[in-house]
Amino acid sequence: MKNLAASLYKLSTKLHNLFSPRFYFTFLIILSVFIFSSKETFAQVQFNLRLQTGFPLEEFAQNNESVAFGIGGMLLVPLTEDESVVSLGLDAGYMIYGMQSEDYTDNNGFDYTLNTNNNIFESFAMVRFKPRWVDSFIYPYADGLLGGRYIYTRTTEEEDGEDINSFIEQDGFSFAYGGAGGVLVSLSEEIKLDIRAVYTQGSKAKYLTKNSIYPDPLFPDEFIYDVKKTRTDMLSFQVGITFFLD
Repeated sequence: MKNLAASLYKLSTKLHNLFSPRFYFTFLIILSVFIFSSKETFAQVQFNLRLQTGFPLEEFAQNNESVAFGIGGMLLVPLTEDESVVSLGLDAGYMIYGMQSEDYTDNNGFDYTLNTNNNIFESFAMVRFKPRWVDSFIYPYADGLLGGRYIYTRTTEEEDGEDINSFIEQDGFSFAYGGAGGVLVSLSEEIKLDIRAVYTQGSKAKYLTKNSIYPDPLFPDEFIYDVKKTRTDMLSFQVGITFFLD
């Protein structure tokens, strides 16, 4: 049993080696074309907007103590025109973690500020299983997720209150998969409160964290980048509104 658990834990890394980011984004585009070209024949398309927070786990948490906050959404299409148990869709979210702002003085005596934002953009193909509960106030569901996350750090240089330069310091892609569970609480026939918890295992990726960028003590005009490379497992809690569109 222990060996089986270890094999499952390493599955995302093995899949990442098989499927490149190019394959991943091509797959999402093909799935998007299928959903949008077919939705006219389906009933009750679901559209969701939400707030979300993300907590790093395992190796990701050991190197990154910052909690991520952001927004997200999803589009779901049932497989049949009736109250289908199974729906297919796309899920995407954007979060910021470990923001940092530091003041520096260069060798010429000019003061400047470096504002650093660490960002996570994630997107998944998803399948949802929701039982047929007629005239219910609460509708539970379970999701399967397959996708990835793009982790990048953007730094903006500011002088006298004006941004003079902006650039990406570090970026990396992590293949990810996992599951989610939640409930839809009925506010009306077309509008539901959506409460959801998501667990995803992510393969290894390079990234920066808060305080990962600091001046070189020997060369004050240059910086040292403490780049991490670990798995990117995360636990996310989400609250939003889901609209049922006929």
